[in-house]
Amino acid sequence: MSEGTIGKQNVGRIAERIVANELEFRGSRVSDLNKEGISANADLIAVKDGKTWQIQVKGASYEANYTNGWWFSYGYCNAEIIEDRQLRMFNRSRSYYQAQIVVLVCVKTPMDYRCLVLPIKEAEIAAQKNLEYAYRTKKQDGSPKRPNKVWVGYNYVPETKDKAKKQSMVEEQEFIKPFINNWDF
Repeated sequence: MSEGTIGKQNVGRIAERIVANELEFRGSRVSDLNKEGISANADLIAVKDGKTWQIQVKGASYEANYTNGWWFSYGYCNAEIIEDRQLRMFNRSRSYYQAQIVVLVCVKTPMDYRCLVLPIKEAEIAAQKNLEYAYRTKKQDGSPKRPNKVWVGYNYVPETKDKAKKQSMVEEQEFIKPFINNWDF
């Protein structure tokens, strides 16, 4: 990777630093849980006004080839999550750490980014809405879809001939809008 490039090798750490900076700017004291490897379920702990928050950060790099390059990744799904609606996208690991807030970050540059700041319940609702139209429907040939990245565009609904799918994508967009750069949790 060349200097000044944001890609899958570094976007996660950059996103975590962006979130830590945003929280510190707003008066929180922030600790990184990933100092000695990757922590399950939460990446940061923020403390402010006597309240402690465990925060999971999901980073994505801006994609200029999309109509609107801003998009957010909920992470990757697996076959079990696709099949079983009771399984969660977040807080999947048995761990002391259980995120209360999920921040999805799309990074164009370290100074140009968008954040989707979701309480865990709303993060799960949004991810499940996405899984319904993106993975829990069959391909045109009737075969199941393969697990992959679960993502949503920011103010961008991809073209589709399937009116129900398009409506579901619009509903997901409307659901997440109040959480764009909303650090009041």
